[in-house]
Amino acid sequence: MNLTLLQEKKLAPIWEKKEPITKQSLKLNGKPGGKRKRETTNFNLAFLFTNIIGALAKAILIVAFFYAVFSGYRFITHTPYFDINKINTTGIKYLSNEKLNTWAGPLIGKNIFQLDLGKFSKKLATHPWIHTASVRRVFPQGINIKIKERIPFARIKLDKIHIMDNYGILLGPETSNLTKLPLITGIKAKNSIPGNNVADEEIIRGLKAMHNLNLLHMFKKNPIESMHIKSKSRIIFLTKNKNIRVYMRPGMIQESLKNLILVIDTIEKNEPNLKYIDLSFKNKVVISNQKKLKKINKT
Repeated sequence: MNLTLLQEKKLAPIWEKKEPITKQSLKLNGKPGGKRKRETTNFNLAFLFTNIIGALAKAILIVAFFYAVFSGYRFITHTPYFDINKINTTGIKYLSNEKLNTWAGPLIGKNIFQLDLGKFSKKLATHPWIHTASVRRVFPQGINIKIKERIPFARIKLDKIHIMDNYGILLGPETSNLTKLPLITGIKAKNSIPGNNVADEEIIRGLKAMHNLNLLHMFKKNPIESMHIKSKSRIIFLTKNKNIRVYMRPGMIQESLKNLILVIDTIEKNEPNLKYIDLSFKNKVVISNQKKLKKINKT
């Protein structure tokens, strides 16, 4: 019994001592741990290699795409298939195609894709006769140009006689087909370059008054066709036959027209040889024929 106890007491420490040694030997010779490290390293290298291959493939695709785009652009901008050989222009009445082409520059033979439509439209719109312009491509070789011309409204005498539109823009020198337009004289504008605006308040009022006078029956057969701005306080209108004058003040045009309408029947019936009508006075119309002068008060 004592021997058994003694043996148990001696075996326990020995086992306790051997156990750490066995664990230590396992740690030192731990091949499974080393094997895991190699497997992790191999896995990381494979993943990195795959990423590099993928990135290279994407880079090659991007380069190929841009090269294809560049090659396509060079083809469509250099092939004769897209060279302009037809120009269709609409909306021109006073301008000729020759003058328009001279102003805009040559288009025939240019590549249709290299034409800057916005820039070209703006270039056209700078012409004095052109109010607006729009341009569009007609594939494969055509260009459509749509023009809205300015409307010639009157002739105006500056250094020479020019054509003016209804906004007061100078369009250019007088032409033979526009000699019947109303003539404005007495203007002292210095800058007579086509494209400039020369209309002041007196001109605008005077042209409106001329238009309203020509609507009256008494001027139907002998319309007023010229206007002379003598001063800022006096405008003289002259009929086509140069036999009747009408005087007005720029600031009293509406009142003067109303006064004339009230007595126009009397004038037409009793004054066959009318020389002038003076509407410069308030509530009064002064008329004169070849022999006498009359004053007609507004009723």
